Amino acid sequence: MIDLNLTLIIQLVIVLVLMVILSQMAFKPFLRLIYARREWVNDMEKKTRELKERLEEMVEKYQEALALAQARGTAIREEIRKESLQREMEILKEAREEANLLLQEMKAKIAEETEMARGQLQERAKELSRNIVERILGRSLS
Repeated sequence: MIDLNLTLIIQLVIVLVLMVILSQMAFKPFLRLIYARREWVNDMEKKTRELKERLEEMVEKYQEALALAQARGTAIREEIRKESLQREMEILKEAREEANLLLQEMKAKIAEETEMARGQLQERAKELSRNIVERILGRSLS
């Protein structure tokens, strides 16, 4: 059987005193440190989730802004293309009109020069025919 003697009671008291002392000096500070660390980790996880949500919102806004900018860019590019085509058509029309005007001027000049050349040829023909007649007759016609 187990004898309950004084040494057992003293050992029991020492163990209880050590438990109280260790509890106050080691276990409670250690547990406070563990709880503080757990709370810090939980706070960091919460902040991380919040930052991740904000990041996702910002990425979504960025993508929307990018899509809007691309749509605007496409619209502007199309507008510029239409304007350039219209300007090209105007330039071609002006060039055609200028070419037609130049062609009309050239035709008029050619017609004028042709008439002038005909007049000169008629004068020359008269002179030549008079010279031929004078040679044939051997005398002057004047």
